Amino acid sequence: MKRKTMALMLALSMCLSLLSACGSGSTATDDKPPESENVVSSTEQPEESEKPEESKEQPEESEEPKEEEPEESEEPNEESNAGTELLALLQEEYQNGFVEGEGPRHTYYDATDRKAFIHNGVVYIHGVKGYGGAEVFCSYDIATKELHELVSPDTIGWAQWSLHFMDGNFYFMGFTFGDGENSVGARMYDCNGAALTTAYFGDLSYYFFEKGILAQSSNDGSTILLSHNLEKIADIPAPQSEVEHGLKEDVYLEIYNMFAADGTAYARDSKSHLYRFNADTCEWEDTGNVSDFTNQVGSFCGKYVTRRDGIYDYATGEQVLEYGELYPAVSEWGHDNLCYFGGDKYLGVKDSEYRWVNLKDLSMSDPLPFPDVHRSNLFILDDTYCVYEDKYGWFLWNYNTGEEETIVLFEQ
Repeated sequence: MKRKTMALMLALSMCLSLLSACGSGSTATDDKPPESENVVSSTEQPEESEKPEESKEQPEESEEPKEEEPEESEEPNEESNAGTELLALLQEEYQNGFVEGEGPRHTYYDATDRKAFIHNGVVYIHGVKGYGGAEVFCSYDIATKELHELVSPDTIGWAQWSLHFMDGNFYFMGFTFGDGENSVGARMYDCNGAALTTAYFGDLSYYFFEKGILAQSSNDGSTILLSHNLEKIADIPAPQSEVEHGLKEDVYLEIYNMFAADGTAYARDSKSHLYRFNADTCEWEDTGNVSDFTNQVGSFCGKYVTRRDGIYDYATGEQVLEYGELYPAVSEWGHDNLCYFGGDKYLGVKDSEYRWVNLKDLSMSDPLPFPDVHRSNLFILDDTYCVYEDKYGWFLWNYNTGEEETIVLFEQ
């Protein structure tokens, strides 16, 4: 009996130990997933927290090269500072000076020798064969492709005549008009050909600038100031210079030696002495001697002019750019060609080959597709168009694309 009881007790003890082992095993198994989850999350969180820190540092590292990039891009400009310095001067003159062409302040052309020019998308040509004499203007609208005889002035004679265009108005200077007057004068017409103002001052030569028109007598050299509406403002006394014995004499300033700069007019005497016109006092102010290259230049932009070796400041005589291997401006050929239109480049030519010259880096474009005509029959209008005349007629040419259209054909 005792042995049976002992055996039963031993069996119960073994069952309890097995149950205890099974319970502890299940608890250990249940605890493992939370432990493994904690391990994963604890390892992932530092990685995720480290990544933002690295990404925060990376923009700082990436910003450093960005700050260096402009410095690297500016290096070529430092090497070509002659061009960039000239560009700053040209743009200042273009914005604030008095320039030929469609400028930001005025549209102005001396059309005496310039047979063609452009304004607001309309090309104006005078002396078109079959449309009156040399003083008759025709207009060609690029958008509508229509040609009209525009201004046919009532002139019965001329003396020292000149033609000008400013802000949409035509100026016929030095003509005798058929209105009963028997003296030489000047008349202004609008873009529709209607006469606006006539003024009779005798046989005069005229020079346009920002604040008016200087008109000079061909007889005694006396000068008057006119408004752009041909109204007389004042008589202008000639400047004086000291001569022997403490005496003074008048200095003759020829109107053909005048140029516009700084919003006013300048003139040279025969000894290359430069005088500035003070529009407030209507007097000439002596500024001293400067280099004389009056008859050896072409217009570039306002007071800046071109010679074969470079670009010069007309007021100081200083060279502001040496051409070197660059193509000289097309206006070096004469005053009837434009070359600069307010941007970063100018139009150059060499051996009848045309290229854009970029002043920012002093590079040149590929040759431009210009028409094969003599330069005396070619007229630059703006940074897109030129016109030319041959024995067949007048033609508009896009010199950036080489496209041509007919303005008028002559009767053959």
